[in-house]
Amino acid sequence: MDVDPDSILAWGVTRGADIYCWLTTGDDPDLWPVLVYGRHTNPHFQVHPFGMAEFLRRLLTNEAFQEETISVVLPSRPSFVNWREQKRRLDAGLDPSTGEPW
Repeated sequence: MDVDPDSILAWGVTRGADIYCWLTTGDDPDLWPVLVYGRHTNPHFQVHPFGMAEFLRRLLTNEAFQEETISVVLPSRPSFVNWREQKRRLDAGLDPSTGEPW
């Protein structure tokens, strides 16, 4: 990719080690496209011509992404589990995200 490394600002990471970034190509952060470095995707670098909010909306609604371009697996029922509960579940031999047996 022909991008100045100083114009890449990471803002998120997936369990699969993909990195979500902004391409800080202009003065208006609302117009910065999303750059995805996918560790297990082909191609490794992808630019999505919309901002973070639209990127996340599309990701969470499973709109306009194909399995080979975004390597994130979302739970069928999204939920938040704080780190203490995740640790308790893991220590109990349970899946830290769902609380179910492995």
